[in-house]
Amino acid sequence: MDLSASHGNFRVMTLNIAHARAKMRHQLLVRDEATRMHLTQVSNVIRREKPHLVALQEIDTDSFWNGRFDHCEYISEQARLPYSNSGLHQQGRRLNYGTALISRLPLLDSQSIQFSRPFGRPRKGFVLSTINWPTDESIKVDVVSLHLDFLNYRKRRKEALQLIELLQARARPLILMGDFNTHYEHRASLIPSLSHALKLHAWRPLETGYHTFPRSQRRLDWILASEDMGFSSYRVLEDPLSDHHAVIADIHLVQANQRLN
Repeated sequence: MDLSASHGNFRVMTLNIAHARAKMRHQLLVRDEATRMHLTQVSNVIRREKPHLVALQEIDTDSFWNGRFDHCEYISEQARLPYSNSGLHQQGRRLNYGTALISRLPLLDSQSIQFSRPFGRPRKGFVLSTINWPTDESIKVDVVSLHLDFLNYRKRRKEALQLIELLQARARPLILMGDFNTHYEHRASLIPSLSHALKLHAWRPLETGYHTFPRSQRRLDWILASEDMGFSSYRVLEDPLSDHHAVIADIHLVQANQRLN
């Protein structure tokens, strides 16, 4: 689908929220009141940045280690974004968490997809919804919050192939966001193959200065957009919300021969 030129900016944000532990090493070390404080800090940044849509990973719905309440619902209320799609990819033993989308626009045709569980670690997955472009409801765009396996390339590749199969069949413009657990130049990076298969592109993928995981100085968190969308701006936030940094992008629709980075 070719999108007609310039319908204004659509602001998106992605963050691995790390179970609301902020900079602490583990969420078991965080008191319930501190969990709420950290979620409020995330919500305040969202309100400051005013995105249309936020993708979150490692967000809990009912887990014993961080308060047993719905973190997606809490952020949605505090950030004043009324629509959400929360998916549980890890469930059971009083641990329920996954990925989420929170939006000021209605989220349509929402789905949650679990990947198969790897040996000895939690499963990952993604949530998928469709939005109507803010200034033109005739333009429907798929939006995804994704979390890929952190340990094994073969597992990540299998997960990526499942994602590609589902999204290719939908044949809609796409914004894909989340914690990919790989950077662009890694010998086993999946970002180029994902981009090729789904006709996506990234903001300056080989440029330094956009690391999102300070511990390793790597760019693990990405926003990818269809080739007939352009990036008006792209920022990595320095706010200490998690062991990951949040990413903010302004995206606009352009004619296929006018895509800008």
